[in-house]
Amino acid sequence: MAANEHKNLSSINRHNPKAFETATNDTVLSKSIGTSATGTDGNLVWQNKSYMGVTNYKMQGYVTGATNYFYGEDIADTKSPFEMAVDYGTGTVSSGNLTPTSFFRIGQACVIPETASVTSISGWLTSNGSNAVTIAICKITPAVGVTTSVTPIVIDEISVDGLANNNKGVRINETTITTAAVAAGDIIFPMVKEASGGSSIYINIAVQTTTF
Repeated sequence: MAANEHKNLSSINRHNPKAFETATNDTVLSKSIGTSATGTDGNLVWQNKSYMGVTNYKMQGYVTGATNYFYGEDIADTKSPFEMAVDYGTGTVSSGNLTPTSFFRIGQACVIPETASVTSISGWLTSNGSNAVTIAICKITPAVGVTTSVTPIVIDEISVDGLANNNKGVRINETTITTAAVAAGDIIFPMVKEASGGSSIYINIAVQTTTF
């Protein structure tokens, strides 16, 4: 019987992967995201090769910490895109909103070109204070011709403690993402808050997405 084990069969006697016969050309076998990027309940799917890939979105800026979230200056400001001096008005993302004029003009905002999944948020933070600093990576899905304000959706919030010295970096390496799915046309951007305001905070991070 050992000779009949799958590993011992010649190539001509091995079966093709599931649904191979009906899959279109130039596709690869993958696994859908399921309930989360870290779960195991996804299904086998055949995807076009053009959907496979990784993209990194760089987000860099500085802010004077406050208990409310702050986000990047309007692109017309001379310190845009790095200065994050616009007060969101609350320390809870779901409690506020942004007008299209505001979210279209955020200096660090990036547009997602295709349906994807955020798989990691990686980089560094420095602070001359020792308070907890929270970075919220948010997304907004604009609608054509709609002028009403929109409440951003939190992709993920990462909280780290400052090291009371802007020469000392704090590592950010988040791979468990709260809301991983992003759609073509979504706008993503960072916001920053501090448990007790006043520190000079600098962030330099990359948000990685994977198409599948």
